[in-house]
Amino acid sequence: MRLTGLRRAPAQVDVAVVGGGLPSLATALELARRGASVAVVQDAVSAERAPDLGLMLLGPGRPYAAVARAIGRPAAQLLWAAGCENHLRIKAFLDQASRPCGYVARGSFLLARDRRDAEDLAESEDMLRDDGFPGEFLDHYMLETRFDVTGFPGAYWAAEDAEFDPLELAAAVGQAARDAKVAFPTARARALRPAASGVVVELEKGWLRSAAAVVATDGPAAGLVPELAPLLRPQFVARLSLSALAGAALPGALRTADGRIAWQATGASFLLAETGVGPPGAGEGLLTEFAARLPFDAGSARMQQEAGEVSVDGLPVVGRLPGPPLAVACGFARLSPGLAFAAARWVADALLRGTDPTPDALRPTRAPRSAGV
Repeated sequence: MRLTGLRRAPAQVDVAVVGGGLPSLATALELARRGASVAVVQDAVSAERAPDLGLMLLGPGRPYAAVARAIGRPAAQLLWAAGCENHLRIKAFLDQASRPCGYVARGSFLLARDRRDAEDLAESEDMLRDDGFPGEFLDHYMLETRFDVTGFPGAYWAAEDAEFDPLELAAAVGQAARDAKVAFPTARARALRPAASGVVVELEKGWLRSAAAVVATDGPAAGLVPELAPLLRPQFVARLSLSALAGAALPGALRTADGRIAWQATGASFLLAETGVGPPGAGEGLLTEFAARLPFDAGSARMQQEAGEVSVDGLPVVGRLPGPPLAVACGFARLSPGLAFAAARWVADALLRGTDPTPDALRPTRAPRSAGV
């Protein structure tokens, strides 16, 4: 086992993975399966976070046409292809896992909240089909005929999306990582600093020396990697749990086409959540206004707020940083399962092979873009 381009001085592990959630576990498992010695060190914030929604999605949760206008169609196609790779890698993992993790391949919906988004979704249908991604646009008549929703001008059904139980999947990936001899120190990370022979992770008590490090998390990362500050911003996000009215027919996994809301259904219960994309400050009011247009039992509503961190342009931040042997996989905007496994492969290639395959639109070296890609 060797780390391409890195000096081999004594180290406790080849790679320290710092962070939490599915990104850290998937990254650690990928590195360990390639022969690296790995330790996963949680940061204090990630250790206390609720799990992300269990949605495996293609693309960043915006209309394909809108993303293509913002970053170019070839780059948009690469993002959707990355989602396909991620899905295939999760399916391959589940084929070998001892538990099904609630996996259901039934697609998901992008729901337009205004006419402009509906027009973008209609345009996206042809573009996506031309580029090899199947789905179907529903105008408001089709939407209201099929489901008990009103007041939405259109939707797009993404056929290749899927759902799973996020706690079950995280537990399965964590167990696979332990079986692959990944270490899980109990001390939490406080800071990272470069060293002559790699990276030192400062812990609550003591330190961990590694030849390379990855900050991989579905929580805040800029505190550990200050260089990411121009690409990330703190934001509180709301989560609202609700029960559907008896007999109500509702779309399954769903995101709004502006990227700001996502939901997942478990039986008659729904978890409606802000993703963090879009301007801050809407919080509980955004979810309450949205839920009022759906057939939910208002008495079942339970709201909570969580501290988070999101990218300023709505796209994850993945890849190797210039300088020290350090890579990142963060800024997933509450939807990390859609790219966590693909990001793990990119990061492993960057550190172990010296070639970073991360799409340019996601790299930490990109110029900050305005919100709403």
